[in-house]
Amino acid sequence: MIFRRSSSLLVLAAMAFPLTLAAQELPAATRSMIVESLEGDRDMALSILDSMPEHLLRFKPVPEVRDFAQQIDHVATSAAFLVARFVLEESPPELGDPTVYLNDKDGLRQVVDAAFNYCLTQLRTLPDTTLLQPTRIFGNEVPKWRVFMMIHSHDVWTLGQVVPYFRLNGMPPPAFAAF
Repeated sequence: MIFRRSSSLLVLAAMAFPLTLAAQELPAATRSMIVESLEGDRDMALSILDSMPEHLLRFKPVPEVRDFAQQIDHVATSAAFLVARFVLEESPPELGDPTVYLNDKDGLRQVVDAAFNYCLTQLRTLPDTTLLQPTRIFGNEVPKWRVFMMIHSHDVWTLGQVVPYFRLNGMPPPAFAAF
C-alpha cells in the first residue's frame, strides 16, 4: 500500500542530517517530513478503519495472523510504545482496554487517533538535543529521531497487510491519496 507522503523524502532528509550533526540541530526539513509522514500514516489508518464494516473488525484471513482490529491496533499502539520506550524512556500511555475497543469501531478509532497524536506531539515538541541523543532499539544504537522514521516504515508495512482483508470480503481497500 502506498501512503500520502513519500518515504523517499525521508531518505533525502536523512542524507542531509550529518551536515548539521556538529551544530546539534535536527534539520527542520527532517522533522517536518517525519511529521507529515506520521500524519499521513494516521490518516491512512483511520481511512482503512472507517472503510471496514464493523461486523468485520474481528475478521482474519487465516488463523495464524492478527484480525483486522488487531492489525489497526498494532499500528497505533506500537507507535506509542516505541516513542514512550525508546525516545522518552518511560511507560507508554494508557490508551484503553483492548478487550473493549477491539470490538468497537468508534473506540478503536479513538485509540488510533490518541496514539498518533501522542507520537506527533512528542515529535513536534521535543528539543533537538533530545532527538539527537542515542537510544538502543532492537540491537542498534540510533539517534532518537530515527525511531520516528522506523515507526513510519512499520506503519507502511503493517497497513499494507490489511489489503487482503478487504479483497477477501469482496471490497476494495481505501483509495490511495498521494498528498
